[in-house]
Amino acid sequence: MFLFMGFAAAHIANLPTATDQFAPAVSTSNLMFIAVAFGLSLVINAWIFFRVSGALFNPAVSLALTLTGMVPPLRAAGLTFAQVMGGITAAGLIKVLAPGDLKVATRLGPDVSVAQGTLASRAKVG
Repeated sequence: MFLFMGFAAAHIANLPTATDQFAPAVSTSNLMFIAVAFGLSLVINAWIFFRVSGALFNPAVSLALTLTGMVPPLRAAGLTFAQVMGGITAAGLIKVLAPGDLKVATRLGPDVSVAQGTLASRAKVG
């Protein structure tokens, strides 16, 4: 539900308007809408699911809590599987429910390799 609400907001914010039908303009109001939607989604879902999963929605947080001994490894494996499958399901539902192609995308910056984008916390800034 967390990612479903966030993906839906990002898709809605990036839909073209009458003035920019072919390439929607990036604006601070669109970015703010998306950020607020993700924040509200996180608050709502953390409040709903905190007793079920401890409000863990990110596999990296589950891994960190496992490494510190706060979450047993078997529970962390189950949580991570559920988190990844939830993200895939949310993206699939938005793809089915939204008209046309999804208007959400991320990309690496210039001079950032896939390995740097995947593994490094800071990429080389030229």
